[in-house]
Formats: sequence, structure tokens, C-alpha cells
Amino acid sequence: MVPVYTPISESEATVISAMLEAYEIPFFIRGGSFSKLYPGMQIKDYNTQTFMVPAEHYDFSRELLSEFINPSKEGLAALPKWSLWRTLRILFEAICYGWVIPGRRWDKNDK
Repeated sequence: MVPVYTPISESEATVISAMLEAYEIPFFIRGGSFSKLYPGMQIKDYNTQTFMVPAEHYDFSRELLSEFINPSKEGLAALPKWSLWRTLRILFEAICYGWVIPGRRWDKNDK
């Protein structure tokens, strides 16, 4: 099995799963269940999902998912490049839900 695509959201993963099933392409989602256990910031190979297909279906599945892999310029133009709300949400999650960020927590009294 070879990797085809890593979705950016759960809804995108659902749509891609439906497309691959509709064309009867066998696939496996590496990290599919684990990513639901640890939602939040996406860390590669920790809580991301990757669609894997057999090598003989690779070219057709890339063609089928071409709009996800290389989105058209019209679709990208509709997306905001920067959002104050998104930036504030990420900062809020990082500050209030520090468990999302891996690493050691430093105690002020720890010396």
C-alpha cells in the first residue's frame, strides 16, 4: 500500500472515503482511529490520517482526488488567506489546552 493523500479535516476524510468506496478502490486510513482520540493540532505521524491504496490503484486514485491534492485557483481564491478569528482560536487552544502541545511542562518552582 502506498500513501495517496493526507486530509486536513475529518469532513474531508469522510468525503474522500466515500469517493474511494464509490469507485471500489480498496483503501486503508493510517491513523484513522488514533486521530479521533487526540483531536486538536495536527502533528505528522502522531494524530494525522493518511489514505493508503494498493500500488495498482495509485494513479487512478490520484486522478480521482486531484481537486483535493491540487485545488483549482478559483477554489483557493474563495478561501481567506489570513483570519484573525482563526489565529485567536489557535492561541486560545494553545494557552488553555496546553495538553495538545507535546513537551515538558516547566514548573516555576522547579529548579
